[in-house]
Order: sequence, then structure tokens, then C-alpha cells
Amino acid sequence: MENKKIFYSFKELGSYLKKKRRESGERLESISSKLLIKKNILQNIENGIFDKGHYEKNSYLKGFLKTYMKDLKVTGHCDIENLFLKNIIDIKSSTVSLDNARVDKNRFGSLVILMSLVLLGLLFLLWNKSTYQKLYQLEKYLN
Repeated sequence: MENKKIFYSFKELGSYLKKKRRESGERLESISSKLLIKKNILQNIENGIFDKGHYEKNSYLKGFLKTYMKDLKVTGHCDIENLFLKNIIDIKSSTVSLDNARVDKNRFGSLVILMSLVLLGLLFLLWNKSTYQKLYQLEKYLN
């Protein structure tokens, strides 16, 4: 099993793809027309303009990148699934706590909501007191 090249940023990946494209002798315009991907998107990929946010939010970008890599025949040599591996490792080794410290403040939130609903119900009953008195008298009359 061969080792895959791991990239830690889009700049590294983009420069690698640009190098492979130039080695193959193809022009960006011909690849753009062949793959039906706009030339400026391919240029942005090669220049490393995109960041983690773009990559995670835009599924079309993932598709374009994979299609471009497949056309250059580098998919077997590159590991883009772990593109942000370095950032994940940095977070795990840091001393920053990822737990939410605001849980204690919201401990009684559901209790407050329940009590509010009970009070609203009682207020509604008191407001419609005459209706319930008439229903009570009707029930007495029917029995």
C-alpha cells in the first residue's frame, strides 16, 4: 500500500494540482471546457483561495475538486479527506475545554416553562369563569 500525500491547507493542495497539471501539459482552459467547470473556479482551487468553511459548506466545491483531481489522475496519491487533520490535532492537544459551561444557568429552564404554562391555564380558567359556572349548572340540571 502506497503512502498518500497529506495536505494541511488549500494552498498546498492547489500548488500540487497546478504542478501536476503543468506536468501533464494541459491548459486550464481545455480542462475547464472538458470538465464543464468554470475557469475561475479551477484557478481559485489552484491558488488555494478556498478555506475550510468554503469546503465544508459547499458540496459543489468538493465535487469540482474531486473531478479535477480525477482528471489529473492524482486521486490515488492524495488524501483530501484529512485536509484539516493538523487543525483537529491542534484542538485535541490544546488545553481549551470544549464543554459548554452555560449548562448550570439553564438548569431550571424547563421548570420555568412548565410553571408558566400552568399559570396561563389557570388564568384562562379564571377568565372564563362564567362559562364554567354555566356548564356546572347545566350538568346539575341534567342530573
